[in-house]
Amino acid sequence: MSRRVLFIALAFPPQNSSGTFRSAKFVKYLGEFGWEPIVLTLDWARVLAPPERDETLLEDIPSDLPIYRLAPFNPVRALGERARRRLSSAFPSGGEASPITYSEVSKEETPRSRGYRVLRALYHFGLAPIGDEHFYWALRALPACARIARQHEIDVIFVSVSPWTSALLGVWLKWWLRRPLVVDFRDYWTLWPIKAPRPVRDRLDAWAERLVLRAADRLICVHEAMAEDFARLVPETAARSVVIPNGYDAEDFRTIARASSEADASTALVHTGIVWGDAAASFLDAVAWLKEQAPAAWRVHFVGGLPPSNWRFVRERGLQDVVAIEPRTTHREALARMVAADVLLLLVTSHEGGKKWCPGKLFEYMAAGRPILAVTPPGLASALIEEAGVGVSVGHRERERLRA
Repeated sequence: MSRRVLFIALAFPPQNSSGTFRSAKFVKYLGEFGWEPIVLTLDWARVLAPPERDETLLEDIPSDLPIYRLAPFNPVRALGERARRRLSSAFPSGGEASPITYSEVSKEETPRSRGYRVLRALYHFGLAPIGDEHFYWALRALPACARIARQHEIDVIFVSVSPWTSALLGVWLKWWLRRPLVVDFRDYWTLWPIKAPRPVRDRLDAWAERLVLRAADRLICVHEAMAEDFARLVPETAARSVVIPNGYDAEDFRTIARASSEADASTALVHTGIVWGDAAASFLDAVAWLKEQAPAAWRVHFVGGLPPSNWRFVRERGLQDVVAIEPRTTHREALARMVAADVLLLLVTSHEGGKKWCPGKLFEYMAAGRPILAVTPPGLASALIEEAGVGVSVGHRERERLRA
């Protein structure tokens, strides 16, 4: 007889994001291990349009699986949007600038600019007082979750994070229902160093994170370094932590054939997905240098776009003929682009946190069977590439190697 698990995952199909794939694959295969998932997630159809919404991802989910989709809820954001609309009506474009859109603060602070700064800080704190913007959704979802759990007589509560406030929802349900709690940490919470300091929020988040770590009956981490970091934060987690790394689903690749080379026969370097922060800067600098030396027999494709600072660099240096910035696509199409590439490009931020970043995309790159060029600080991603013998890893400051 199958046991039942309340599977709480805000990142879930049809949302087209990297966090979605891990949750979808858990749900797809849990039945083979004697578990029947009952899914609670956001109603993404209300807020997302293609390509942020990918309906093909739902093909992974069993058709008879109970899925409860609750509408997004953030009263502070709703209030802010209402105020913005009213101010826009009161101060139409071309007239006096409204306080809500005032953004240029003089070097000598005025009462108006000081008031705007305080108002903006209060608004952003109110949007996400703990964890993230889904805090109010988690509060509102608690009674519905309890009803669903009782209706299906669940045995275990499973929460996939981030968003991190869904872990708080899991803790509240554990206390209410007296059921064991499993938390799958796809991402770091307060230990992720690539974020701006926020003194009040950081203290609240640190308290909430320790609460979750102490309350969880089992912690799932995506790599050993994360488990060790949590154990330093809350020592008793060491005995309750297991590591399930990211990976790939072989079934996703069985219907994808390698396409023929491009008509111009140039070497195609392909990066799929989001580029975070400064991850592409040193690589694009090398691209600009190489183009100046000789005609390029290669072309770089960023399938999923680039940050504004990067595409401005591409435009200013005249790299449009060797760098293609393409919109986000479906996951299936992204896999096809991986398989068709000559070289797959992995870009990891140069910040300290990049050393402990090993994205699920890397495992799909490996499954695609194409050589990988990684620009990354020495760490988890570079170690995996070297150990598996699937490519080359170059540091952001290794300018000569990048240009080679």
